[in-house]
Amino acid sequence: MKYWNSLFATVALAAAVAAPALAAYPEQPIKVVVPYTAGGSSDVIARAISDELSTALGQSVIVENRAGAGSMIGTSYVANEKPDGYTLLLADVPFTIVPALYGDRIKYNAQTGFAPISLLGLSPMYLFVNPAFPAKTVKELIEAARAKPGTISIGSGGNGSLTHLMAALLMLNANIKLVHIPYKGASASVNDLAGGQIDASFTTMPTATALFQGGKIRPIAVSAPQRQKEAPDVPTFDEAGVPNMGVQSWWGLVAPAGTPPAVQEKLSAAMAKVMQSPKVQSRLNSVGVNLPPDTSAAALKTLLTADFARWQDVVKRANITFE
Repeated sequence: MKYWNSLFATVALAAAVAAPALAAYPEQPIKVVVPYTAGGSSDVIARAISDELSTALGQSVIVENRAGAGSMIGTSYVANEKPDGYTLLLADVPFTIVPALYGDRIKYNAQTGFAPISLLGLSPMYLFVNPAFPAKTVKELIEAARAKPGTISIGSGGNGSLTHLMAALLMLNANIKLVHIPYKGASASVNDLAGGQIDASFTTMPTATALFQGGKIRPIAVSAPQRQKEAPDVPTFDEAGVPNMGVQSWWGLVAPAGTPPAVQEKLSAAMAKVMQSPKVQSRLNSVGVNLPPDTSAAALKTLLTADFARWQDVVKRANITFE
């Protein structure tokens, strides 16, 4: 009996000590690391949420850019920080693509090294073609590619980019062979598409808006689950008869694995309020990012699980390798 009384007293003391510590969080500024240079969509989103998150938590939230190695430097930095809720990562699509491409050569484990906090935004991918390209629909493009394999070119924003893997996914799902032309950025790809140097390219609408509105390029399908208001006549891939193409650019907030559950919950609850802010939603819309229907940690976890599996499968089946 004496043993159990002593044990209960110890547990009660530990709980009493831990409770104020967690209740006091945050007691110092929080840092959101963006693994890219300032000015891009990830940076815009991080700065959009930082002020509102600061208000929700009653503590300063600082955005820090740690660019390099295709997001790996910033991601590795956060993975190795103390899991106390004071260093967070603004993650996006490369978070799930990089492990598929580089495996154990990266310095962190993206699948086990982070805890999801909030899903911040989504942006669908469009398949564009040059207006002079004979195919007016995805079905016609597939038929043309099957009739003459290896003669239709598709550009991307670079080897290993989302637009590259989307092209690979299309080829796998439609059982066709296209000629992949990598560029140094999505803008360069769609500019050459408008100029007729290539036949097709994936990209987001914000990257292509000016050329699309000017009639220089034509969208034939969108990767969202439903048609988009900026191009209501463009069918989804499901409508076009090509399933399993429902892939979107995404942005999320994650913390190092091992962050106390109570801290994760407090951050997630604060982010639920942040994402309802009209100011935040306006900033998201300004860079072509849509508010997800569910911004919870669970929604981000579901997305990450699907993306990790998808890109591992695509990279393996398409035999995409990098030295």
